[in-house]
Amino acid sequence: MARFLANRLVAFLPVLLLVLLVVFAVSRLIPGDPAVTLLGPGATQGQIDALRAQLHLDEPAWRQFFSYLGGVLRGDLGSSLKTGAPVLTEIAGRLPATIELAVLAAILSVAVGVPVGVLSAVRANTAVDHAVRLVSLTGVSTPAFLLALVLQIVFGIVLGWLPISGRTSPYYFADAVTGSAVLDALLARDWESAWDAASHLILPVLVLAAFLAATLSRFVRDSMLEAMREDYVRTARAKGLPERSVIFTHALRNALLPAVTVLGLKFAELLGGAILTETVFAWPGVGRYMFDAIRNRDYPVVQGATLVFALLFMLVTLLVDVVQGWLDPRIRGRLG
Repeated sequence: MARFLANRLVAFLPVLLLVLLVVFAVSRLIPGDPAVTLLGPGATQGQIDALRAQLHLDEPAWRQFFSYLGGVLRGDLGSSLKTGAPVLTEIAGRLPATIELAVLAAILSVAVGVPVGVLSAVRANTAVDHAVRLVSLTGVSTPAFLLALVLQIVFGIVLGWLPISGRTSPYYFADAVTGSAVLDALLARDWESAWDAASHLILPVLVLAAFLAATLSRFVRDSMLEAMREDYVRTARAKGLPERSVIFTHALRNALLPAVTVLGLKFAELLGGAILTETVFAWPGVGRYMFDAIRNRDYPVVQGATLVFALLFMLVTLLVDVVQGWLDPRIRGRLG
């Protein structure tokens, strides 16, 4: 296992270098000039040229890239062109909000998607199965931003039950300890702030969880149907084992292997792909930070956020391989 982990970590290096190169090139293709964006339309050409020189935007692209690469190797992701704040510090301050959103969405997806997928497989080709497949297909097909707007209108505006933007209300007083607003309020025994933070989480978590739960249920259903046709399941039934034991002890364990892969990859996508959800709900995470940076042509922020997302994606895929090895002895042998 140690050798496998070392090989994977070494293999990450050229991938990260390629990510840096591609993001650096693509960010320069964003229409507009950062200096003009920062100074506004009333700036003179002299002011624009002076700011470009100050930000080193007048240097050749290759020199800018190697300068940025050297900073990354030193642990310096640069400073925001708009605010001047260190990008790494800004991302570190916003990352807990994104992780909180993604983790809760993943937990909800597993809690809903796995049981529903098992139920659909056990009741295959019945009315229950058809209903589950229809709902899951709807969940997979519905754009996240559309679902977010519908939930905001229904639960935030029409019914007035839940807040539609932000992470907390102005009267939230708990100090930041864990990075999770809900946990911080619970640790401070501030129940009003805890409910306030939890209520802000409900709608964005539902939006992120809807697609993942629908995808997970479809994979679990297909995997369960395949597992229930295997010889070991027929043998377990022939021995007279209860159907509950056959399903949950013998079939589900093997059916979870592809589901773990899907969950891990989709969770990694949640970390980096929650940009629209965070923007719609004004959630102060890395996704919204990156969206604002793209709009402002803030190259260091775009590059830094993409690098962090790439690192998180690689670490999650590595964790998926380890979990698969724990679930399947055959894979564990190859990892060793």
